[in-house]
Amino acid sequence: MMRDLPRTRSTTPADRRSSLLPRRPDQARWPTVVAYGASGAAAMFALSAGALTVGARVMARLPLVPRESLRGRPDLAVRAVHPDRVHLDDSAVSRRGGVLALRQAAGAIHVRLGPVQGRPTPTTVSRPLLATDTEQPLQVAPAASNGFFWAGTPQTAHGLPTQEVEIDSPVGHMPAWLVRPAPDAAAPDHADTWAILIHGHGSARGETLRVLPLLHRLGLTSLAITYRNDAGAPASADRMHHLGSAEWEDTEAAIEFALAQGARRLVLMGWSMGGGIALRTSVRSAHRELISALVLDSPAVDWQDILVFHATALKAPPAMRQLALWMMTSRIGARLVRLHEPLALHEMTPRYYADHLSHPTLLFHALDDATVPPGPSRLLAALRPDTVEFVPVDGASHTREWNRDPARYERRLADYLIEVLDLDIDPAAVQVPVRDPGAPARADSIGLRL
Repeated sequence: MMRDLPRTRSTTPADRRSSLLPRRPDQARWPTVVAYGASGAAAMFALSAGALTVGARVMARLPLVPRESLRGRPDLAVRAVHPDRVHLDDSAVSRRGGVLALRQAAGAIHVRLGPVQGRPTPTTVSRPLLATDTEQPLQVAPAASNGFFWAGTPQTAHGLPTQEVEIDSPVGHMPAWLVRPAPDAAAPDHADTWAILIHGHGSARGETLRVLPLLHRLGLTSLAITYRNDAGAPASADRMHHLGSAEWEDTEAAIEFALAQGARRLVLMGWSMGGGIALRTSVRSAHRELISALVLDSPAVDWQDILVFHATALKAPPAMRQLALWMMTSRIGARLVRLHEPLALHEMTPRYYADHLSHPTLLFHALDDATVPPGPSRLLAALRPDTVEFVPVDGASHTREWNRDPARYERRLADYLIEVLDLDIDPAAVQVPVRDPGAPARADSIGLRL
């Protein structure tokens, strides 16, 4: 039996020369390495781009998605309750100057406290107990601060006769409080001057309770409104906040309601986003000539500045911030965040308002505001010193200028309205604050934050 002979392979001179060279395995692998590297780089790029897009989308949606106010959550710890004072854990909220209110048990417990009066221990502060608005007393337990200070409705908080009315807006019927002046008001002939009050982002009509007694004392009719996507109000088609870009239409509907009820001139007053809504209404309303004045409290004058401020605080990269703004302001980007239309942020800036504002404006802004930085408010006042009176408030947080010093705030507001509206009132005859923060609780008072 014959064995198979080993097969031989013919060799060429080139093969013989290559066999004499030292072998380098990497030369055989480099195309594969390059291919893997290219695919890995592409994957990393896609992953980075995807992460950037997801992060920008989350950032863009955060201020747009309606939610219950976070202010109802406990943010203070009550350590001791005495008949005349309360001890709280030391924090930025508990040590801040001015008056403060606390809620527990979803409003079943509500108390009003005065300014800090001492430090019982190195880790606590003491505040005087001014009044208890509910039957249940304060407990040694977590509590939520109530920046509105007062609770309930104008009727239960201040004894002001209040009508619950509905305003027919483009998206449905919006509930509102209507408070008419008393017959013995300081200026009884000015009931046809209406103050339309607009609360802030994630807030509620209760935000207006701090100024209603003064407006009532001055003889103005007050209308505290809601707007689309508020609790108890109809939702917009996309169920998203538009930061005032569209909500001004609800204020316009409130203006038309007031005119139908006999209003002849108007004051728009807004807090935070409500201040931005008031500004936008003042430059877009079909009834601009009837607006006599604006009063703005920590207003959102420049949403791009606000969004960049918070994104920077979160250490978001510049590319992510720019992409988030593009999503909010372009038609294609708006679809990514489920907006039915892009936001007109370019029309909500200090320079735009400076070019279009024509109404006398009183502008309060807390210098310690960490929610809406005061820079754009200051810039608007600098651009239009002829019409904007800027009132910086030291030591106050966002929309807490009244809380910092109720008498000072109401004095400035009363003097301004008396002058700009030409009310037949002696400013010195108006005692402020009109409702003492330490006034005894009314028999029908409640602790609900409405």
